[in-house]
Amino acid sequence: MIRREVLLAVLALAMTACSSDGSTRPPLEVITTAELEPRLHDFVALLPYPDAILRVAADPVAELSVAAPDQRLRVAVVADEACKECYRLERGAGADDFVVHGDQPLGVQYGLAQLLELAGVRFYHPYLTHAPKTLVVPADAPGFATRVEPALRLRGLHLHTIHPIEAYWAFWEPSAQHRDDARRILDWLVKNRGNYVQWVALDDIQDDAARASAWHEHTRALIDVAHQRGLGVGLGIQLFGLSNVQRGWDLIDKPLATASAHDQIEARLPQILDGLPWDRINLSFGEFFSAPPDDFISSVDAAYDSLQAHAPGTEMAATIHVGNQADQRVDYMGENLQYYFLVKFANAAIVPWVHTVMYFDLFDDAAGAYGHVQFDEHRAFLLARLAAGQRVAYFPESAYWVAFDVSVPQYLPVYMVTRARDLAQIAAQAAPGLGEHVLFSSGWEWGYWQNDYATLRMTYAGGGDAAGTLATMWAPYGEPGARLATALAAQADQQRQRLIVEHLAPYLAGRDVYIDTGFELGVIAQPDRPSFAAAAAFTPDQRTGFETDVLAGIDALAAATQATLDSVQSFGLPDGDPFVIEIEDGLEIDVARAHAIAACYRAALAFGAGGTGASELAAAEAAVAAAHAIVLRRHAALHDQKHAEIAEANVNSTIYAFGYLQKADELCYWERELVQLRNLLGTSDATPPACVM
Repeated sequence: MIRREVLLAVLALAMTACSSDGSTRPPLEVITTAELEPRLHDFVALLPYPDAILRVAADPVAELSVAAPDQRLRVAVVADEACKECYRLERGAGADDFVVHGDQPLGVQYGLAQLLELAGVRFYHPYLTHAPKTLVVPADAPGFATRVEPALRLRGLHLHTIHPIEAYWAFWEPSAQHRDDARRILDWLVKNRGNYVQWVALDDIQDDAARASAWHEHTRALIDVAHQRGLGVGLGIQLFGLSNVQRGWDLIDKPLATASAHDQIEARLPQILDGLPWDRINLSFGEFFSAPPDDFISSVDAAYDSLQAHAPGTEMAATIHVGNQADQRVDYMGENLQYYFLVKFANAAIVPWVHTVMYFDLFDDAAGAYGHVQFDEHRAFLLARLAAGQRVAYFPESAYWVAFDVSVPQYLPVYMVTRARDLAQIAAQAAPGLGEHVLFSSGWEWGYWQNDYATLRMTYAGGGDAAGTLATMWAPYGEPGARLATALAAQADQQRQRLIVEHLAPYLAGRDVYIDTGFELGVIAQPDRPSFAAAAAFTPDQRTGFETDVLAGIDALAAATQATLDSVQSFGLPDGDPFVIEIEDGLEIDVARAHAIAACYRAALAFGAGGTGASELAAAEAAVAAAHAIVLRRHAALHDQKHAEIAEANVNSTIYAFGYLQKADELCYWERELVQLRNLLGTSDATPPACVM
């Protein structure tokens, strides 16, 4: 298959529409009213069609009666629907003429996006759109003359800018380039039917006036762009400095529930509010720590009261995180509950956001993540709120990042399946159903944009249908795309079976020194697994059981993933297509990961049984070497070409002195495992890389 050598040529062709004689022509003309033009400006300007036209007319629909000077897709966009964020498509008199009816500001944009998708466009990644050279809506395209309305009223992304992901640079680091990147991200969110975005504040603006001033200017510009498009905008902040283990912007550094602590809330909050018209402040409480119940509730209420005093009407949400350590459980009002659930005793106007982590969902096993067998308390709380008609949002993840998925790296379409399962099962068990869903987003490379893309579409449609969403996602690729969608849905189901149901998640994830130390101290984040030394110390029966219960499952996942990769490469998908290549690289890295970790454990088992483990070590080293080659080519084709920001060591305001892909770039977790294994086998005494700061 032709790969990198034609990629640049494909991308260049995607940026220009040409007629059969090679001359350029406008592929798209959007006609709208003066009132809507500002709403649609960025929508059209950021399409990968530089010659697309956006023009104003008093009667856009009447303009379609005037023949176009050449063949182009012409769309009249009018705001004449009374429903919220809805749209309706109609055909015009000409074969290439269409009308988008909708409410404003978002319904008309959703409708225009849907029309372009019928012509084969897909708004896949914030920085790269799949765009055919010519825009033709098939005569039998479905969905006309039908009003389409959102199933959920709040649908959006939480951009976890406390981590050095793409959105950190775009939304937190002031520059013209970053502002343009943020503009593209906001545009992508709208085109995929979202209506809300928030990001996390960092503490570098607390004591640096110049930094704070530049941040304020940058942030106001982004809020204005978002509001112009119709997006709600929020900011995530920490309440307690004592549980702020990263560099989040926090409200209280002093002792809790004291007058001075609440005075500090009153003093600090204006920094992030004055002149910045946020729609929502999301309050979070850190991880692994707790506070006395009365202090917690008092401080949450003080934060809400201060917010209303300085920015009346601004909504407050509060994250109900996960964490099941003994010191994170409290007795209060006759209940024994996880500390985060104390939110329900605070001001009733505060909306609780029920959080889950990684690709685990509310209904299946959580494999010990954050000490949970299941997130059953979170599920019960959310369903009870819905049954009582009380507001509640679901706040799951589409990546976990630190040592778990994209930074390993792994390609995990299983996230689409678990997000779909949650939506379907919540709808089945709660009436009137979920109304608010915000997805916790931690980076888009290695195919992780697919998880955000799919979930945004499912929350607008209201269905938990991952397979159907994948079919729509890849429909522009024709029959090969349909086969790709089926293969990815099956791969995601296979990952769910192996990683979640069979509890193999911790074996494919990475481990750094903090995670290992945390388990020793009883501070648990991702699911646990035995060390190589522990595996070497297994009894014969334990070795047999481990081979059967763990390694055979990893082997089966590797074989299934290889079969998926072989199938994808046989489907006849376009040579050099950047999105196809990304999927192939992701499947290939997953195969290498499974082979590497299985070989490492087999070496430990062989050593414990009296062997040398040398041949198994050699197999692990070969798998890691293969992975380095995959990463090298994948990271030469990142969607975000600012490699130094996301894949190298750098200076930034997070606690991490590197981009979120640096450990993936180095395969640090894999190399750490090889050193640990060599030390066990006695062939090395090197210090394993920490894979942290």
